[in-house]
Amino acid sequence: MSFKKSFNSTANNLKNNETINVKLVDQLNRFEHERNGCESLLEQPKLVDRFFSDSEMSDLTILIRFFRFLLQSMNASRQNGAKLIIRLPGSKLLEFSHSYLKYSSLNDKNQKDLLEKFVLILSKILQLLLELHPSCYQQLDSLGIFDRIEIYNQKISNEDIQTKVTTLISRVEELRIQHEKKIEKYKPEIETPLERDDPPPDDFHELSIYPTLNEIFQQQIPYLRKNITTGQYKNGTHYLDIHFRLLREDFLWPLREAICQYMSDDNRNVSFRNTNVRLYRNTILTGSICSQAGILFSLLIDLNSLPKTISWANSRRLIYGNLLAATFDDFDTSCFLLTVEDRSNIDKDGTLYVRCQKELCDYKLMKTSPGTRFTLLETTSYFEAYRPILQALQNIKDDQIPLEKYLLQCDINVPLPNYFQQNSSIDFRPVLIKTSGECNEFDGDLSNVKDLSTWPNAQQLGLDESQYKALQLAITKSVALIQGPPGCGKTYLGVRLAELFYHNRARITGCERPILMICYTNHALDQFLSSIIQKLSLQPGEIVRVGGRSTHRQIEPYLIQKLRQQKRDIRSKNEELSTKYEILHNIKKQMDDCRIKYYQCSQQLLDINQLLHVIDPQQFLTLIEPILSKLDIFHRHWNTNKGGIYCCRLLESQESDEDSSDDSQSESENEDENENLSFYEKIQRMNNRIHCHKLNNLSDNDQQEINQLFIKWLDATPLQMILNKIKEQNEDNDGDDAFQEQRRKNKNKNKNKAKSVLEKILNDPILTTTTSNNTNIVDENPVNLEDDEEELRRLENVDNTYIPFTMPNQTNDKEYQKINIGQLEYMQHLLNNRTAFLSDNEIKNFKDLWSTLIDKEQRQALYRYWLRKYVQLLTDEWFHLNEQYDENYKSMQALWFTNDQIYMDKAFIIAMTTHCASRYQKVLKQIAPRICIVEEAAEVFESHIVTAIGERIEHLILIGDHVQLRPSPNVYTLAKHFNLDVSLFERLIKNQMPSVQLCVQHRSIPIISSLTHHFYDIPIINHESVNNRPSIIGITHPLYFINHGNFEENVSDGVSKRNPYESNYILQLADYLIKQGYDKNDITILTTYMGQRQQIQKSMNQLKHLKGIHVTVVDNFQGEENRIVLLSLVRSNADRRLGYIAVDNRICVALSRAQNGFYVIGNFHLLAEHNETWKIIINKMKQLKLIGSGLPINCPNHLDNQTICIYPHDFNKRPLGGCGLKCEARLSCGHQCPLTCHNTSHNLINCQKLCLKNYDDCEHQCQKKCHSTTICLPCHEMIHLKMPNCEHTSDIACFMRKNNQLECGVLVPYKCSLGHQVQVRCCDLRNKELQGRLCTRPCDFILECGHNCKGTCSTCLQSRFHRPCDQQELIVYICGHSRQQRCHELGPPCEQQYMKLCDHPDEPRILPSQCLVYQCNRFCQYKCRHLRCGQRCKSECDRQPCNKKCTRRFDCEHYCNGICGEPCIDCLVCREKELPNEIQKIIRSKNIRYATFVQLECDHLFETNILDEYIEKFENQNFLSNDSMYVEYPRCPKCQHPIIKCKRYSRLIKKIQQRIGNSIFSLKTLSSSLTDGFGVNSRSVIQYTDLPEYIIKIIKINTDNNRRRKLTELFVHVVNLFRKLSDEISKERDVILKTIYEHVEKNDSLFLTRQQWLDLENEYNRLLIIDTMKESDKLLESDRNEINNETLNDILFGPNPFNQFACQICYLLLNNDNENNDKWKSILPDETKWEDFEQDRLICDGKWLVCAQKIHLMWNKTITEQTTCSRCNMENEPSSAFGLSRGKSNSSRGRFYRR
Repeated sequence: MSFKKSFNSTANNLKNNETINVKLVDQLNRFEHERNGCESLLEQPKLVDRFFSDSEMSDLTILIRFFRFLLQSMNASRQNGAKLIIRLPGSKLLEFSHSYLKYSSLNDKNQKDLLEKFVLILSKILQLLLELHPSCYQQLDSLGIFDRIEIYNQKISNEDIQTKVTTLISRVEELRIQHEKKIEKYKPEIETPLERDDPPPDDFHELSIYPTLNEIFQQQIPYLRKNITTGQYKNGTHYLDIHFRLLREDFLWPLREAICQYMSDDNRNVSFRNTNVRLYRNTILTGSICSQAGILFSLLIDLNSLPKTISWANSRRLIYGNLLAATFDDFDTSCFLLTVEDRSNIDKDGTLYVRCQKELCDYKLMKTSPGTRFTLLETTSYFEAYRPILQALQNIKDDQIPLEKYLLQCDINVPLPNYFQQNSSIDFRPVLIKTSGECNEFDGDLSNVKDLSTWPNAQQLGLDESQYKALQLAITKSVALIQGPPGCGKTYLGVRLAELFYHNRARITGCERPILMICYTNHALDQFLSSIIQKLSLQPGEIVRVGGRSTHRQIEPYLIQKLRQQKRDIRSKNEELSTKYEILHNIKKQMDDCRIKYYQCSQQLLDINQLLHVIDPQQFLTLIEPILSKLDIFHRHWNTNKGGIYCCRLLESQESDEDSSDDSQSESENEDENENLSFYEKIQRMNNRIHCHKLNNLSDNDQQEINQLFIKWLDATPLQMILNKIKEQNEDNDGDDAFQEQRRKNKNKNKNKAKSVLEKILNDPILTTTTSNNTNIVDENPVNLEDDEEELRRLENVDNTYIPFTMPNQTNDKEYQKINIGQLEYMQHLLNNRTAFLSDNEIKNFKDLWSTLIDKEQRQALYRYWLRKYVQLLTDEWFHLNEQYDENYKSMQALWFTNDQIYMDKAFIIAMTTHCASRYQKVLKQIAPRICIVEEAAEVFESHIVTAIGERIEHLILIGDHVQLRPSPNVYTLAKHFNLDVSLFERLIKNQMPSVQLCVQHRSIPIISSLTHHFYDIPIINHESVNNRPSIIGITHPLYFINHGNFEENVSDGVSKRNPYESNYILQLADYLIKQGYDKNDITILTTYMGQRQQIQKSMNQLKHLKGIHVTVVDNFQGEENRIVLLSLVRSNADRRLGYIAVDNRICVALSRAQNGFYVIGNFHLLAEHNETWKIIINKMKQLKLIGSGLPINCPNHLDNQTICIYPHDFNKRPLGGCGLKCEARLSCGHQCPLTCHNTSHNLINCQKLCLKNYDDCEHQCQKKCHSTTICLPCHEMIHLKMPNCEHTSDIACFMRKNNQLECGVLVPYKCSLGHQVQVRCCDLRNKELQGRLCTRPCDFILECGHNCKGTCSTCLQSRFHRPCDQQELIVYICGHSRQQRCHELGPPCEQQYMKLCDHPDEPRILPSQCLVYQCNRFCQYKCRHLRCGQRCKSECDRQPCNKKCTRRFDCEHYCNGICGEPCIDCLVCREKELPNEIQKIIRSKNIRYATFVQLECDHLFETNILDEYIEKFENQNFLSNDSMYVEYPRCPKCQHPIIKCKRYSRLIKKIQQRIGNSIFSLKTLSSSLTDGFGVNSRSVIQYTDLPEYIIKIIKINTDNNRRRKLTELFVHVVNLFRKLSDEISKERDVILKTIYEHVEKNDSLFLTRQQWLDLENEYNRLLIIDTMKESDKLLESDRNEINNETLNDILFGPNPFNQFACQICYLLLNNDNENNDKWKSILPDETKWEDFEQDRLICDGKWLVCAQKIHLMWNKTITEQTTCSRCNMENEPSSAFGLSRGKSNSSRGRFYRR
């Protein structure tokens, strides 16, 4: 079957390719003569596209034939014909048809008849199209095709055509009338009366926060009342009702307006525009996910329909919390209101995650089919800013509004705060300012709040008079209002208030509870807090900053998130939270099981347990009838002495029946007895078996038997039979390499085949049946089925069952290779069978499943019925689990908030935004703060403040300035006519509540501060500190307006603006200021539009010398200031529109930010003509002559050299900031400055001229570059001189003659003892200390490690003791640590104390004596926003690596290229040139925005998929088929550094660590033979060997662990061996000992390489033979001939290395009869081998293996898969000290794996 399918698929592909080049008329001939021509055409989508778009179809004859073919297809198969007809709108066919409908008198009768025939067929086609897709009539009508047909109809006489056309036009008119009624239904704008006294129609407490469909589409006027700005509110209900409805309407109004506009316009018109709403068409619902934020729905945005210039990084589109209105039928019956949750991947693949609150749609979206196409309308209002405020307003009881008498009734007689009534004393001493002796110091003790005469004066408190009055007001009034004009110190006063409360917190009862400090924006709050922290030096915990959107680094330690991390135990001990987390974990697990079950439905047949959920029990009993006697349930339960009649009567009798049943009863006896049953008893037996509880608990044997029977019944191929055949074939060919290669190819083919088949199966209508109300899916449009009874019946039996998730990505390559293709293809055939679904009534007719009347097709139809029912059960379960998860997640969120109270209770200040305060309303109610300070209160909506302060607030201090900032409603009408833009602060001031306006400004110089004086009634006084500030260097005036007429541009995405001319001018001016020596932090660039800020920032990123200058919009700079401010006003247009810059509040803020220098660029002619405020300011500037077309600048060094910069490029005339004259200044070295005029310091200039100073002791000059800060170097002038000790003359540096350092460098020949001829220096040849060490001939000996020796003949002692290999090798200890050492050095053990894999701060309480793996008992921190490990750190992770890209964006505006949940990688774009070539190639060849990399602990970068493949290959090789494991860690492919700390592969690392840690050694190591009290006796060694002092010191250092002790013992042992040699060879002995000592001293280590130990052993044996030879010569006992002597000398003293073979020859030549003398002498101690030292290193060298039982470690020189453990079969074998401690851990946090 698999081969046949594959062949057919290949044939279809070839057919598709061939039909591309065949003419359409020939193809049409073929389809017209085929029986199922329409179905054949639909199988070739490319050919279908050609029929609807190719110019060949413009021929009228072909067009008529094709339309006739469509009509015939509708008669043959209405479903297939409808799929083709539905493609007509928007196709070329209608354009071709339209061109033929122009009536003209035709002389050719044949042509005229052909055209009439065409009109008749076209009318039928269009009528069918309108029945299938009524809403497409507008598109057809706009084409004019109906008008053409109607006109043509009036000029012909054929009655059949006239009747058909008349029917068509009537249908079009009906649809047109329906559309007009629909337009009238929706009004785009709703008018509401401004003044009304009628009571509210309903209780606002019961109103839904979320808008309903009735409200959106309502025709009645919304009930709204004005905010009362002057006067009193009636009561709390009156007050709360007004503000709730106004705030709710502020976000509902734009949404209602947009939807009504969308409904009233042609909703298919692509040009739909609304400034408050963005439109997204063709958005596809792809499913839902279970995330850490609850249930989210994934949408696929059609990016092709959006502007290409959208920069998602800066765009305000689809940001978190925005409200979306979604519909799949143009708001006819559907409207889902969603909130954006995550858009991090939208620029990559268009994926958007949204949340649908239960209140919005009651899980209706969850029951909408994936694949449904939606239209989205996005409001620009931030819905998340409204929701918690509205909820909090409803939670406030009408009689519990705090300070109601003053906030609602505006009583101006405001008393002291209540907490001062009992104790009114306060201590001002901690906040006094130290004054000079001229001022009177405060000599009082405690002050009385009620008696102002006991207070210190303003000067003693460091305040001006207005600030002093404001302080008095803030302390003595329950409600205090402090208005602070720009620079008057309102923030400073707020800090002083906090300081006073802090130092009196033990005295003031109001400070017993935390002070609540709130602001509207995070920016203002963090700025206020940073000033308090800096002043009071508060510790984290004393201030708790609540909320997650703080970006201020100084605030970071005070964030509540940080406190949670520091006090994790508090949260982990919360039993409610832990229980709720477990519930969510279990629900998610059940949802995963549900996914898997669904996915298995597409891969394999339902098993018997699944089938029992949906099959009729009676049918099931007939199914198992053939094998009933083989089943356990029959023998053990049903086959009783009474025939199983009473098998299920009672539970007790069931057990007794089973016990009393006679198992030995024969089958024939039972059958005889059953046959004797009466008809009634047989019916009773059947009913009992139907309701038998044992059916739900079948044995494994019964399940297997029934599954095989079911496959046979269904006529499917048994899966196990196929697998057995494959297994047998593999066993026969296991050793055949060619077969293995073919097997791998087959696996790949299997994988690809499985992918293609699964893709078809998972899109099957049975598994993904769409809902009936979806009308926007391609090929799923509703059709008129009145004439097609069969099709009508099919759709009636298809329910709306589907699974709202897809699973193809869950199958990996390994799983694909395991899938059986035969089973899959059978499933595909089974599911894709398009016969009608059976109804429930039809199913009841199948009594006996084995009846011969049930053919194969009917059996398959039965299975499809059961499958559909089972999928429906899964769907219901999925919905139920989703609801459970969402509800539990919300309750857990509430528990999180409640748990945070622990961190806030003991704080001095709780700081949060008003939005955050509304979310924590219940928590704040429990904390019950008494004092509330509101900073920037004038920009906060009144409802925000009321919801933030609790009912127990006794003291409310409002600090702000309504002249600068006011609340900003989304709806202008609500601000203008309903006073929604009036804050509580402004309303109370208007009602004459006690307030103080600060009037002394400390910020700007007088000329700049005068710009805003006219905004205030009270005169603003300049503090004396602002009068004598230095002028701006290089610019003539400290204040100047630059006028221009260059027009603005619209930003493609949104309503923002930008002005390229202004941005260029501002940047050139900033560059000029930098050249004057100003720091980047001294300059701020302000602009009035976000589009302009982005333009300037983008240009600045390309100019690195300007990068760092702060660029922001005016609204975000409120409350801040800087030394120099550059302002771009942006607006300049022919429409004379001013936008934001016409608002007085913004004007005031923009003009009051600068301290010393303020420069504004804009179209001031436009501003003066159309705005009175700007006209006043500009006229003032004209009087002062501080406005012009260019900025006057001057040279700071030549003040009379001035110019005016009219255009941006004019600044380039001053390239260094000065004028064009030559700089006349002298550098510190005395040379003249080489630059043109500039204002930067000369200390930064490096003089490039020559020094040329004369030396005192010779006639030469210094030729180095100027170095004024240092003395001249010694004279290096070369001179020719005769050497004093030889006859040579040589060129030497002059300073060598002066220092008497005359060394002859002439090369002379030299011959070493081995006969090497080399050239050496003359002076070296005469140096006695260098005798024997002058040979520079390269050694080139092949060392034991395989590398060439880099020493020379002399440094390697004539090849007898080689210098260490200069190559470094990385060794990895089995604990995971690593170190670099000399190649093949026998070095020390791991000297780390312990290995710790996690990031928890825990450390072992008792440090071990050897390196161990610490087992942390905390929960694993390996988590990201998509996945999370649920295990402890010590256990293997239960999650897979995340493959999503990190969404972090750096300050440089680039994105991180790391993986979600992994540590971020430094920006690759900014440091591209520093990266390796291969990484650069990847960055250039791929889109760097979406490329992902992994950075290892060695800092090497790898592309994620490449490294994943490498790690997977390592894992396959490291874990052997016999379940044993090589002791090895994955290594970096470049540097071989072990991969230990990379979180991505932590699961594999922990798995390796656990196997090693749980195992013990099968061999005892060398170091373990030493006890703690045993080692090298250093004192005795020193006395015996008389070692040098530096050797003794090194020996003492190397006794701190057993491994070092053993190697030290070996070293001393070898030295003693050489010392014990005969004095006859003392010269040779002393040479080798001296060489050893020098090597140890040079390297400061006793550790030698394997080659050096081998050299010492060779040298020791060589010296023994020399000693023997000299002794025999001395006794004259030698009878050696001359030839033997020459041979001996050549072996012992020649150039060839000495080894064991040479040693044997020497003993033979010596004729030594002593048997012991001809043996090779080892330098190792007795019973010790070199393998012992090698094994003792405990490194990953490919020779360690963990046995299959995971309890023993083995070491062997050669390890294969056949290697077995010698200890696994030994019982009661005592284990070594290496292994996991089996006892209980002393620490509750963790323990150790032993190494």
